[in-house]
Amino acid sequence: MYVLHIFLLCLLIQTFAIQQDEQTTTRRSISKRNKTREISSTIEKKSLPTDISSTFIRTMLPRTAGEHIFNGQNNQEWEIQRDTDTKFAIYGENIKDAELSFTVHPTSCTWERKERRYPLQIEQINPNPQMGQLAFVTLNLPFYNSTLYLCLSPANSSEVLHQGNGPLLKLRLTRRALPIWTTILFLICLLLLSGLFSGLNLGLMSLTPHDLKVIQEAGTPNDQKYAKRIYPVRKRGNFLLCTILLGNVLVNSTTTILLDTLISGALAVACATLTIVIFGEIIPQAICSRHGLKVGSQTVVLTKIFMFLTFPISYPLSKLLDIILGEEVGARYTRDQMGALLKHTTTTDIEDREKIMMTGVLNLKAKKIRGVMTNLEDVFMLEADRIVDDELILTIYGYGYSRIPVYEGEKDNIIGLVYARDFTLPDTDSGKFTVRTIMNFCKHRYGTAITPDDSSYDVFNLFKKEQYHLGVVVEYDNTSEKDPRAKAIGIITLEDIIEEMIQEEIVDETDVFTDNRRKVRNVLSQGHDLSVFIGQTSTEAAGKISAQMRVAVFQFLSTSIETFKEKYISPNILSLLLNADLYKEYEYDEDDAKSGKITYIYEYGKPVDYFVLIVNGNAELETGKEKIVSEIGSFYYFGVSALYSPEEKIDDLIRSKANKFRPFIPDFSLRVSETVQILRIRRVHWLAAVRATYFERKQTPNDDTSPLNSSGKKVDLLTQELEKVDHVDPIHMTGSMAEERLHERSSSLALTVASDSGIDYEKFLVEQLKKPTLSNSNKILSDNTFHSGRNTPTLTEKRRRQLFRSSTTTAATPPSLNDD
Repeated sequence: MYVLHIFLLCLLIQTFAIQQDEQTTTRRSISKRNKTREISSTIEKKSLPTDISSTFIRTMLPRTAGEHIFNGQNNQEWEIQRDTDTKFAIYGENIKDAELSFTVHPTSCTWERKERRYPLQIEQINPNPQMGQLAFVTLNLPFYNSTLYLCLSPANSSEVLHQGNGPLLKLRLTRRALPIWTTILFLICLLLLSGLFSGLNLGLMSLTPHDLKVIQEAGTPNDQKYAKRIYPVRKRGNFLLCTILLGNVLVNSTTTILLDTLISGALAVACATLTIVIFGEIIPQAICSRHGLKVGSQTVVLTKIFMFLTFPISYPLSKLLDIILGEEVGARYTRDQMGALLKHTTTTDIEDREKIMMTGVLNLKAKKIRGVMTNLEDVFMLEADRIVDDELILTIYGYGYSRIPVYEGEKDNIIGLVYARDFTLPDTDSGKFTVRTIMNFCKHRYGTAITPDDSSYDVFNLFKKEQYHLGVVVEYDNTSEKDPRAKAIGIITLEDIIEEMIQEEIVDETDVFTDNRRKVRNVLSQGHDLSVFIGQTSTEAAGKISAQMRVAVFQFLSTSIETFKEKYISPNILSLLLNADLYKEYEYDEDDAKSGKITYIYEYGKPVDYFVLIVNGNAELETGKEKIVSEIGSFYYFGVSALYSPEEKIDDLIRSKANKFRPFIPDFSLRVSETVQILRIRRVHWLAAVRATYFERKQTPNDDTSPLNSSGKKVDLLTQELEKVDHVDPIHMTGSMAEERLHERSSSLALTVASDSGIDYEKFLVEQLKKPTLSNSNKILSDNTFHSGRNTPTLTEKRRRQLFRSSTTTAATPPSLNDD
């Protein structure tokens, strides 16, 4: 291997040394003035012929700068290029019309005289008359492999005089190592190689092996292919570096030598410098700085060839560098440097939001818990001995937190944790359960030894390892003589740490606050004010329905039934409506059932104007001509068509004409089969809620605050609308309006008993239906479907009797919803 490389290098060196062997060892250019002085001093030392009439040449000097060299150290001769015009100035005596020729013999022109002849013409203007006559001649000689001596034939004579072997009277013709076109072609190739080496030096060496591995895993398909081809060469960094630099220096040096054979002097230096800088440095590096990966991949074979050719020199140098400097190390960045790199990196596939997230993750280890935690004064907590009741449940629901710390005595003494879902099982009416009872039963795990100076990254890993979501941040009180006591100063959650990672608050649909410290409410929160469901109810039936059940009814109606959604009734008005006396309880008596006394909620063919939702208990549904009986339970509802018809417009609902009685005639029967609690809403009550919603939105279009009266209290729009409905007296109405109002009230008695103290409800309703004003009411379609759901509240039997008495007594004032 080494012998082959040495042979190739010797052959290369010998090729470039040919020119120097032919041009002699020392080369220099001399100016015309310096040459003249040298010739003058030489002539003075030379013995001149005594006969002035003799013909001879004193000296010859090149007329203009050209491709000539004076070898003044060895042979004292001129060297000129073969087959190239070179003009000389010849000084001598009696040289007018003489003829100049050449011979290779050092003493005689008789032998080996060359055929070329050059006549001499005397110039009239002679700047140096002391040197004799002046004549100019342009020489163009073929190549001769020896020194040429001057021969002079005087005018009108056949004698040929040898001019001797004195200085400046001899010529040697040289030839180029390569033809001009070959030299130019070589120069172009060398410039391309120079540019390649210069570009690869920047393009490849700027990519570390680590960078290439990253590109192979995460680059584009083309970049992955390029990196895979380059990596085997690039991983031998010092070897590649030595090869590129050695090749670049060799190519640039050869370019300078070849260019000197075409252009000599200062012009050759200037041309070589400009050519190498522009085409060998600037342009290639500008290209490879942007496309170095692709260029390096396309030229990897050529790079391997040069690594093989320069192996004897570049490989030992690379090993020496490995020993002295060590193996190549890729770029290393600190956390801050990585963050700054992400900040100032411009890419098309990484958004600014993603950069912020990446920066947050990098800074997580340096972020202390003290700056992330929620301070104790901003934490919603429960006292351990507090009784679990409806008010507590709804308070927890209103805050929207899923995990709640429990303290004992002072708030900095946190002893446990409860989840919001833990309060779904205890009986809130018994008063036997406390927060401590639930906490001890559930025994939720949480972090207890987190200090404010802990790293957020370490706490994040702790949460993952221990599999809990919340931790208590404590400080140790060393002021007392006793053992230090852990004192809670705040809490930290997994969500808090993730928010620091992504540098943004995480707010979901259950969050009431977007900022716990500043108590900034979430404007998009779907939570409603459920405090209206807390407190005493005015009826016995409603009192038997828990606050949780009323909340469930509220959620069910507002999300599952179209007529109770926010399009028609706002959540605030709906919660007030459901807290009114609209609940009823029917007790089932098995003996009465056997004797034929059946309590109907809906009876087949009997018109009604109310909607019913079963809250608790079961009922029997009888449908079809075959009278198929099926048992239904909680959250089945009926009579939506009694409240609203798709043909009606909201504007019509708000107007008074929408209050007209529009009975719903069921094509099924619904009877009580056990003690059952229902929610019953009449059309007039539903229309009152729709109108209250309309006025509420009209008065508060841009915020959620309720309108206030002159005393600064909230105006109860629903109560005002309900009072308008309940206090319209039939005495003050005439004609069909009174009949409609009477029918509207009597239809509310459709919750009938087959026989009730001799009062025939059916007869009463049939009589009302026979009146002309209601002749078209039977044409209204009934609900043909029934639905299921979940829990709800009730109306009392007392309320039913009040409504019945008001419908049969013309002078009596119609009852209010709050009369129970």
